[in-house]
Amino acid sequence: MRRFRWDLVWDAAILLIAFANVVLIVFDMSYFALRPWYIRHWSSLVAWYDPYKGVEPHWTTDRYRQIADSLSRLWQASQGQLPDSTLHAFGDTLFRLSAQILSERPYERFGLMGYQEGLKHAVKSFLATTEGVHLSATQAFRRFWTLTPENTPGRLALYQNELRWRLQVCYYRHYALDGGFVDKFWKLDLPFLVFFWLEFWAGWWTALRTRQYRYWWMYPLMHWYDVLALTPVEALRFFRLLRIWKLYVRLNRSQLLNFSNTVLGQVLTRQSRTIAKAISNEVAYQILEQLKRQAASGENIAQLQTLIAESGTFVGELMARESPALLRMLRQQPALYQLMETSLVQAAEKELPSIPGLPRERLLGWLRKTAHSTTERLLRQAETYLASPEGQAALRDLTQAFFAHIEDRLREPEMQEKLQAYLHQVLSALQRNFRLLPNPSQ
Repeated sequence: MRRFRWDLVWDAAILLIAFANVVLIVFDMSYFALRPWYIRHWSSLVAWYDPYKGVEPHWTTDRYRQIADSLSRLWQASQGQLPDSTLHAFGDTLFRLSAQILSERPYERFGLMGYQEGLKHAVKSFLATTEGVHLSATQAFRRFWTLTPENTPGRLALYQNELRWRLQVCYYRHYALDGGFVDKFWKLDLPFLVFFWLEFWAGWWTALRTRQYRYWWMYPLMHWYDVLALTPVEALRFFRLLRIWKLYVRLNRSQLLNFSNTVLGQVLTRQSRTIAKAISNEVAYQILEQLKRQAASGENIAQLQTLIAESGTFVGELMARESPALLRMLRQQPALYQLMETSLVQAAEKELPSIPGLPRERLLGWLRKTAHSTTERLLRQAETYLASPEGQAALRDLTQAFFAHIEDRLREPEMQEKLQAYLHQVLSALQRNFRLLPNPSQ
């Protein structure tokens, strides 16, 4: 009997939640592009989601639709027996609204002019087909909404099939206090955001407990895509689509589904590697080009001078603070004493002549003991001195003087020319060796 694995259950739950979140994000990102299709085929979805985006029907087109719907209901209720005066009143109102749409162009604000053109084309084509007339847009709407008991059924049928949904496409979107559009998508996304933040913190805590990385900050650095994806900023919402790749990895790792041996899996793997290589090559090439331009202009040298000038004091303080501990650690290293003893004994064997009456092994043994005690004494004295205020001040001054000397050398024109030439050669060699030069044919 196979052992029940809770980790697979957890992976499956994560996959389902991640998939639902990705579907929701893709739906939100594509909502306005697909809203006309939703209006025709899934109007209840539009009625539910429009308030989250601060959307309401445009007052002109909505008024147009309400009046035309009222006319359709009255026509059906009266079984086609409406008085001419009622038809004329409705027709005049609908024509005025049509002319208002043509002049105000409410579709233009959100890039929907194609649907306004669709209104004109539908009316003009209808009149050309049924009455054989070719009119301008204003004249066509005037003739179209000149209603009689005979032509009203055909015009209402065209309204229901071609005009009504195009009127619903036009909308107005409210502004928020920050000047941007109202967007309450965060209300739907918040449960997913909280869940995946908890998962991220749990993964970080597990990595710390198991010592997966050497430093505590390595986990968010290695999972940078999660940090960006979980940042509640609309501009970074695109990075959440990277969770698709994480979803793919989890599917293969948990063995719930294995894509690796399928045609789809092989295509995805091959294409992802190609894209990753192309992107990394282009990024690396641009970075090297930028560094070469900085090297040619001397900007790198100036940055190095600034860095050295600012680092002298910091490094001096660091050396003064850590040197006693470093010397204390060295005193506890047997290899250091062994090195000093071996070096002194080897030098004595080569340089010291034989002394009559003094065995050579005894002399070498005394030298070993002397080397050990002398090394330990020197380290203790150095540790004591560097732990004192005088020693720390001397070490700080020495470090700052060293950095000041390097800074002065970097100010010399000859040294700057040599460094610029060296940096240019190194960066050019990197471009050649790693073959990062762009190839337009690829």
